[in-house]
Amino acid sequence: MKVRERSAWQPAGPKAEAYGLSRADLALIVGPTGGGKTTETVRRILRAAQWQDPSPRDGWRKCRIAVICTTYRRLWDQFTPSYFKEIDREWGMKGPGGGSGFTGAKGDPWDHRFTLTCPDGVPAYVEVMGRAVGDQDLEEFFRGLEVTAFILPELDTHATVDILAGCQNRVGRYPEPDDRPELAPGRPPAYAGVWADSNAPVIGSWFHKRFYISREEGDDVYIQPSGLSPQAENLQNLRKIDPNYYQRLAARMKQKWAIKRFVENKPGFTRHGEPVHEYFDSDRMVVQRAIKPEPGLQLVIACDCGNTLNPAASFQQRVGQQIRVLAEVLPPMDLVQFAAAIKRERETTFADIAEVVIVADPAARARSAMNAQITFAQLLSHYTGIEVLLAPSNDPNVRHTALSNVFQRNVLGGEPGFLVGTNCPGTIEALAGGWRFKRTGDKVSPTAEKNIHSHIGEATEYGPLAMEGLGLGGGFIHQDGPGGHSEDHRPILQE
Repeated sequence: MKVRERSAWQPAGPKAEAYGLSRADLALIVGPTGGGKTTETVRRILRAAQWQDPSPRDGWRKCRIAVICTTYRRLWDQFTPSYFKEIDREWGMKGPGGGSGFTGAKGDPWDHRFTLTCPDGVPAYVEVMGRAVGDQDLEEFFRGLEVTAFILPELDTHATVDILAGCQNRVGRYPEPDDRPELAPGRPPAYAGVWADSNAPVIGSWFHKRFYISREEGDDVYIQPSGLSPQAENLQNLRKIDPNYYQRLAARMKQKWAIKRFVENKPGFTRHGEPVHEYFDSDRMVVQRAIKPEPGLQLVIACDCGNTLNPAASFQQRVGQQIRVLAEVLPPMDLVQFAAAIKRERETTFADIAEVVIVADPAARARSAMNAQITFAQLLSHYTGIEVLLAPSNDPNVRHTALSNVFQRNVLGGEPGFLVGTNCPGTIEALAGGWRFKRTGDKVSPTAEKNIHSHIGEATEYGPLAMEGLGLGGGFIHQDGPGGHSEDHRPILQE
């Protein structure tokens, strides 16, 4: 079979095309249902064959690719039909590897060996192996596998991040050294790597943490637009099914959690809850690095604290109309440990900031269990050496609205009104839906759930609430230097 004899491939869209052409060690596409992800995943098989060097022994390019699914049912029902749409089951011909053609029965492993002629006239021998992990130990599963590359369809369905380590440890072991030419100085070796596709993940899953909160350098991740966006991909095919494919799909799904993940292509929870902050957009608002502080601007350390072992702090600056989260302190810890963590950040990361203030949950007015004559706020100021002010309100609706207003605005240049760096994973996970309104059946609680995410979530809200209020004249932290505080919000230590 000659590659050039195949009908011209039309990519589903810019994201799908870039994913299909990526030669990164790890390439991933995340998209809505029907976005053309699996099609591009399969097409990469033929590209990977063309990205190999001809063997000095016989002039053939050689490539072995393993497709790894969680179960054989998923392999046969969800991946294999798409595979056959792009790669004919009957492709065969005798190649240098011996046998050829497709072998395997439904529910079992399958293998496909075939040859093709690349556009430059060089023949290629390709092996594709369909396998499932099932309940096997990963170390045993990968033992002895020698492949050029791995494919992980529906990557988010795998149980742990360990699947990536197992794959990356075994790629590039085929073809044999004798089938590889000597590389000239500066010339990279032939392609070897892992590629995968997925729907948007469940918040808090290993996939969400690995690719949305703590993405590693070198990850080549392509996130397709929402199916409801004018930039949605694969519409040229979906419109043949239904001119309003995604609108109809959303109408059939009805439930917000399903629409968010499978249509809008946003991380979300399953049916168990709804995020407190629906306007938080991790694609636009998460910066893939720590955000550097602005030395000339005030640093606000917004805290959720009180008579609890779960205090949290959010280090924020207001740059123009944009709120930036620069660092975080997460529970659990007691008040002394919490104050020490804040002080450490203040003296290291933020040593160049002249004006610093702590804004505390009004619950910090409560008397300390350590000393009934001293409030938590006073202790916090004593141990940190930083002025402590009480936030104007701890009413949940007021707090939620203050931060929600920031999420919904854009600033000069089209940037969002809120940014957070990847050095703040607790904040990202909480705002993305870890902090939620719990769902029971068809009912959603009107009160945000108290969980491991709620403390940093509430702390993050106190920053905008203090700095700019609800748009009714601004918050109570002034930008004109220390000492500019009115009597109704004087430092707590002066009470």
